[in-house]
Amino acid sequence: MKVNGIDARKYDAKQLTVETQPPQMVVNYEWLTGALLPTEFETDVTMGRLKLCVYFRGRDRNRLVRQMSEFMANFTKACDLELDGYKGTYRGFLAASDYEKKRVKNRYVLNLEFDGFFFDDEESVTFDGVRAGTFYPAGSRRSPCIIEVTAKSGLTNYMISGFGDEDIVIKTLAAGKTAVIDGEAGVVTVAGANAFDVVELWEFPSLEAGKTELSFSNPNARVTVRYRPMWI
Repeated sequence: MKVNGIDARKYDAKQLTVETQPPQMVVNYEWLTGALLPTEFETDVTMGRLKLCVYFRGRDRNRLVRQMSEFMANFTKACDLELDGYKGTYRGFLAASDYEKKRVKNRYVLNLEFDGFFFDDEESVTFDGVRAGTFYPAGSRRSPCIIEVTAKSGLTNYMISGFGDEDIVIKTLAAGKTAVIDGEAGVVTVAGANAFDVVELWEFPSLEAGKTELSFSNPNARVTVRYRPMWI
């Protein structure tokens, strides 16, 4: 098991048990008086729950308390858990914790509960000099994505359709430059500098699992879409 890329063995700890639970979802609908069928609205997908049991051992209880304290410091904000026996990474937000003393004085068990979700390694797809393209994002949650647009020649009012109901428009981009529209961080940059003023968009890009069809206003750009598949 790893926490934020750090092997749990650094803290003389190991994963004992893991239990995952799905999110508590409720389908939103309204059945109007006289209607033959209900009207259904978009369902909000909340976080799931993960229960993790971690075993610690050390020279004595004073040392154990300090090892667990160092371990717990990883959870003061969102953390990434790589769990033995589970594919992908769990982005967790600590919701509860407690520990148990064992009969042997140099053994403790730490019980943790997290709200969160699984995500996989980043995937990408590139559309080079085309007007349209199709791909099939993985996952079961809507995932934020990153769009990199590299101008093969100077671009003016370059439009990308397929990320939501409204087009993304790059008002101007010099040949050879790359605009990065980062739906994870909520920023737009060119050469690392803020470039929000050169892009028009109503919301940052994201992807639903399944067939995604994109279109581009001209073939004078190379567009790369990067995302991490997310799971309920």
